[in-house]
Amino acid sequence: MARPAFATAVPPGLVIYADGCCEPNPGIGGWACVVYRDGVEVYSESGGDREATNQRMELTAALQGLVWVIDNDIREPVRLFSDSSYTVDACNKWRHGWRRNGWRRGGPKNRVIVNLDLWKALDGALTLHPVQLEWCKGHAGIIGNKRADELSLVGRGTVVDRSPTPLDLIREQLDYSARGCL
Repeated sequence: MARPAFATAVPPGLVIYADGCCEPNPGIGGWACVVYRDGVEVYSESGGDREATNQRMELTAALQGLVWVIDNDIREPVRLFSDSSYTVDACNKWRHGWRRNGWRRGGPKNRVIVNLDLWKALDGALTLHPVQLEWCKGHAGIIGNKRADELSLVGRGTVVDRSPTPLDLIREQLDYSARGCL
């Protein structure tokens, strides 16, 4: 089935963009989530891990967005966008069967789910606050996805030899503002 086309602007309502990165994969990773209310950025968070995979960082980004929703007692509908088909499909389709199967894949191999700690946490968060997870194309000029991608690199930078300085972060924020993204 073909994926829908996406506008580059942030949709109205409460919207979260989540993104992760890892270089090399596996290797040093970063994640970020960015929350928008009616197109205005209201919150962002990022972090990193020295021993990560791209999938683990994508899942962490989505989970941190959901944690923000729960911690802030959000009662309205929430849309969470990710450019990771794995994250979106597993959250929307596969996790229910995994839970029923004792967190194992079906089929003859009956393997344990990779990143089980994150999947259990995501399942719990999505049970507390159902969120509409949607796929978006990465590196396609979608403002929220681009912002999450940039911040995931900042998150990765916090665990490499040279962390961004406060001046680096200020320059990045000014550049972001100058592009009219705030």
